[in-house]
Amino acid sequence: MQQKIPTVIITGAGLGGLSFYHALIKNKDKKEFNVKIFERESGPQDRWQGYHIGINNFGARSLINCLPSSVASNLQKGMPNPIPDVECHGFSLNDHMGNLLLKPPSKQAKDVYGVANASGFSAIITYRDRLRDVLLENVPVQWGKKCIGYEETEEGVWVFFEDGSKEFCDILVGADGINSPVRKQKIPELQIFDFGITQINADVAVPKNLIDRFIRINGNSLFQKTLGLNGDATFIIYRLIPIEQEQEQNDKNEPHYRTTLAFSYPTKLDDNVENDKIKVDDNDPASVIDHAKHMIRKLRPECELTNIMLELWSLVPRTAPDSDKYPFKTYNPVQRRQMQDINPLSVNEWTSSRVTLLGDAAHAMSPVLGLGANNAIQDADVLSQALLNYSPENYISCIKEYENEMLKRTSADVLKSRASTLRQSSPVGYFGAIFRNNFMKMINVMMNTFDYDFFSRK
Repeated sequence: MQQKIPTVIITGAGLGGLSFYHALIKNKDKKEFNVKIFERESGPQDRWQGYHIGINNFGARSLINCLPSSVASNLQKGMPNPIPDVECHGFSLNDHMGNLLLKPPSKQAKDVYGVANASGFSAIITYRDRLRDVLLENVPVQWGKKCIGYEETEEGVWVFFEDGSKEFCDILVGADGINSPVRKQKIPELQIFDFGITQINADVAVPKNLIDRFIRINGNSLFQKTLGLNGDATFIIYRLIPIEQEQEQNDKNEPHYRTTLAFSYPTKLDDNVENDKIKVDDNDPASVIDHAKHMIRKLRPECELTNIMLELWSLVPRTAPDSDKYPFKTYNPVQRRQMQDINPLSVNEWTSSRVTLLGDAAHAMSPVLGLGANNAIQDADVLSQALLNYSPENYISCIKEYENEMLKRTSADVLKSRASTLRQSSPVGYFGAIFRNNFMKMINVMMNTFDYDFFSRK
């Protein structure tokens, strides 16, 4: 008698959920599943799809493992090949004046396959929204289906949706983000950790002259962070690939580049905002942009780097822009957000069952080390490989194999990212900054002398 094809339901069509979908379909000749994927958004462009991200060795390797050749052949749409002798796909850390503190060694690669096969640390700065579009191609996502809970039985799992419908499956994979209803039901004691750090993010189109000024001060790494004296930090992530878009008459001849900005500071500093007579309404992007610029002026010294940061934030759209002139498909209104993470090993024990978690639902982490998306994609790879041994008798052991690996790997990355974030966000003052900066410069010399990145996963 022919064995019934098991059904796997994925809740969440982000990078992790979509990578997992493709991995199961790619391996159907080894083990066939009936795969269904549900997403709470009403459509693929319903919601803003994230900033630039860095895909590192581990993420690139897993992404290639997950994707069939027909999808992998389109990866360049989301992660264009590095431009030789122009782009430096790496990370640098500078002080508030633009002086270099850290620039870990990074192997420059020709494409995502070169990143995956690099012997040392390597990464490629990627357009998250376009990468998601690539992963969505020909995937039958069922949109407007928000999972609100499930009921596990001996035969399988009933999955319940907000619209009143329900679906039955053999395995449920919650890939539905940091506020995952699946996680809240499966492991209610797994709590979100709040850093006490406020972060403001934005996507902008930056003219070449401003990027050139920034590079002259801060160097040519495509992912850069600067540290202030008061626990404040700025981020800028960009690609030196001109945007194809309609531009105003006076700047048609100047290239513009897709750029992600972020500014963070200790949340307690917001308590002083009222004293400065600055009103911030997180439902009003213009007021949040003004607030970010006010905090930069307040926390940073007058210098060229500060002026550039203020100019960058002045480019952020204050209202929904003309889509013909905006290089991102969906406008993301600028808001203050709290930096949070989840350590999956902060609970005593996970009980493996027909229900498991993937990506931010299990292990949301600080963006400081750029490990979140990479771990979600690696989850998809590891879980899909574990399920190749699926049978009605041993499904628990398959899930347990995945969870044991995932928990150990991601807990280490969550805690490493958390420690780095808390260390860098601690106010140090003038004399503390001298010690911090000299210590980081010493580490930088050691890393580059021995061609060894202390911070990347080995």
